Amino acid sequence: MGLKEKLLENKRLNEENQYKVSEQQSEMSYQLGYDDSKQESIDYAALYDPFVKTYSDIQLALQNNTSDNPAYARKYADDIVSSVDIIRLSLENIASNVEAWTEVVQKAGLMGGVDLMGTPQSRYKCMNVLSGNLKGKMDIVAEDNNINKLVFNVYDDEGFVEKIYLNKLNTLSENQDMFVSIPDVSEDNNNFKMTNPEIFEQEEKAEVPVLTGGVTETYRKKDSKGQVELKAEDIGDNMLQDFYMVDKELIGNSLPFNIELNKISAGILGSYQSSDQAIAFNNNILAEVTGYYLKPATALNDKEKQKFQENYKKWFLETEIGNKFPLGEPKPKNAPQPEQEKVVEEQEVSVEETHN
Repeated sequence: MGLKEKLLENKRLNEENQYKVSEQQSEMSYQLGYDDSKQESIDYAALYDPFVKTYSDIQLALQNNTSDNPAYARKYADDIVSSVDIIRLSLENIASNVEAWTEVVQKAGLMGGVDLMGTPQSRYKCMNVLSGNLKGKMDIVAEDNNINKLVFNVYDDEGFVEKIYLNKLNTLSENQDMFVSIPDVSEDNNNFKMTNPEIFEQEEKAEVPVLTGGVTETYRKKDSKGQVELKAEDIGDNMLQDFYMVDKELIGNSLPFNIELNKISAGILGSYQSSDQAIAFNNNILAEVTGYYLKPATALNDKEKQKFQENYKKWFLETEIGNKFPLGEPKPKNAPQPEQEKVVEEQEVSVEETHN
């Protein structure tokens, strides 16, 4: 299975998990007589009972000077005490991630949403359990009976999902979330259009700049005589509408387009500590147009970064600018069209010259 197929399969599994979330939420309105709690509380007593005894034994040995390694014993006793703060911080970090997840999962696969392509399905399930969107539970254990290797085990209603090492979670949370979000540059894209009225047409006499959705005459396709090409299309109700074609090649070759679009894409590449966000943007957004995918959890080299910027421009031209735009008001089908009017005018002139 190639990279594209793996990513698309991962996306399918994550979407399937999200569908399960929707199913469980839909069931709630029909189960008002049942306990709707999706999570079981964590049994901290099961974790700490053996360590309470260990702590007591260490303190007794230290007091009686019977400890084989007093320095190690004191350190381990301190670790047992400090583990409470480690757990507290981990729970705070999970709560912070859940708050962020609640927002981004609603826009999964879109700008500002969670990365559907690159997020492992285990992490996707895990976050839905932690956020209370899926039935499940989380317990805490000391791996190898070591208080310094505390682990959250997360389960859904089908079984084990993922383990989270508390120390790793706390370190990760200093800089990033437990998941990757897709950068949202929609405002940057719109600002580019608004600040380039020589390309993107704005409504006349508007109190504040408003985009029409079309382009200025310079960037409309012309015929061999330099006139804007118009195509009349049937829009129903016995009406025709003239459309002009947008010259995307001319826009793509313009200096403002290349300068500003390179700035936006460079921002995606340079605003984060890793390449994760740029890869997420590529795989979820750009690849819809380019068909080019990048391997998640890797660092982009200079060649890949350059390709990302070129593909960003391709994507923008394809999705952010229309191929055609209506010109003027719709006309009845039986009304003379521009070409017909021109022919009629030429015939009238010819008749007048003949009479003269």
